[in-house]
Amino acid sequence: MKGVTEGGPLGDAPLGCTIEVTRLAEGFRPLEVARVTHDRLDGAGTLGPMTREVLRCGTVAVIIPYDPRSDRLVLIRQFRIGNALRTPHAGALELPAGLIDPGESVLDGARRELREETGLEAEALAPAFDMMPSPGLCDEYAHIVIALVDASRLAAAAGLADEHEDIRPLPVPVDEALDAIDAGRAVNGFLVAGLFWFARRGRERAAALAGQNGRNRP
Repeated sequence: MKGVTEGGPLGDAPLGCTIEVTRLAEGFRPLEVARVTHDRLDGAGTLGPMTREVLRCGTVAVIIPYDPRSDRLVLIRQFRIGNALRTPHAGALELPAGLIDPGESVLDGARRELREETGLEAEALAPAFDMMPSPGLCDEYAHIVIALVDASRLAAAAGLADEHEDIRPLPVPVDEALDAIDAGRAVNGFLVAGLFWFARRGRERAAALAGQNGRNRP
């Protein structure tokens, strides 16, 4: 069977739409209701109007911290309300991540979040891929970044008290982390996507980044 083609590389595509939004609730993640009309995919007119609720979540940096000397990833564990409501495992296993501040670059935001959530300084950073974890529910846009770190310097505990963060950083062998994903013992979306990417390209990208970092040192 031949693959489906639309005349160019496969990917998300433009689609005409009109959107009128009304703010329903303020908060860390503002909630809006959108009145939407959009073009039909077959070109035969439009669909709508319809209403969709959406959380406005902003832009985040998600970090894949990797120590090539020990072949370990640095993961974190913290309480997540979604886990608590849906599963028996409220202590979610995750990658370090957080909102990028206004005026902050992706890599600067990644450095800051890595420091806040693990106590580590990135030796080198590079973009990995981008993703929207749940575009049917929210507008969160995530930049996933790989970071070279020295896991031996890992903090025992981390997080910002004024953000009610209680974070335990964990140095985890790569194979053990991948086993946790394959077995369904960890289900965080950023973690699953990030480790699947790492399994395909992570060590190769890390080696190239380490070489580049070495050449850039005085």
